[in-house]
Amino acid sequence: MQTLTAIQQAVYDYTRQALSQGLPFPSLREIAAHLGFKHTTARFHLKALEKKGFIKQRSQRVSDYLLANEATEHRHEFRLAARIPAGVPSAIFDDTSESFSVDHDFFGGGDIQAIRVAGESMSGDSITDGDIAMIKVQSEANKGDILAVRIEDEITLKRIKIKGDRCQLIPSNPEFPIREVPARSLQIIGKLVGVIRKT
Repeated sequence: MQTLTAIQQAVYDYTRQALSQGLPFPSLREIAAHLGFKHTTARFHLKALEKKGFIKQRSQRVSDYLLANEATEHRHEFRLAARIPAGVPSAIFDDTSESFSVDHDFFGGGDIQAIRVAGESMSGDSITDGDIAMIKVQSEANKGDILAVRIEDEITLKRIKIKGDRCQLIPSNPEFPIREVPARSLQIIGKLVGVIRKT
């Protein structure tokens, strides 16, 4: 690992001390108050510690980190559960033996399924063919959520808009049309919480 500046060492020591006492990773404001600088400066030093390999961001929250030597304890093996079309809804939803390891908490925890994307209908959200969609299994949805949904025997990845007894399946790629289906035929499988880009 690279060496730390005096201020970076002080930030690292403070966070390590808090974690050793069973406390959560200190917030930006807690670090700033303890060391006497602005919370934006605290964030700058956390990013420097991460870049140098001393800490690792655990989730998408601003100051949710682990010490680097603890990060491997939170990794989870995901098996690709299926192939989900981001295009015309399809019956393709095959099991696969492919798997990968990633920090489970980075996606907010819960029941997370990893699904390979097929098609380009959600490319407006930078979700393209071959990417891995991380889906949190749930039956509820908020406006604007990107969802994995089942329409009878078909599966697709879309935003939805319900109007009375009809439901619109809305792509983010303008080259794909909005599809309308009976609302009663639609089942929400889960919500998109992250995307792992194809390599």
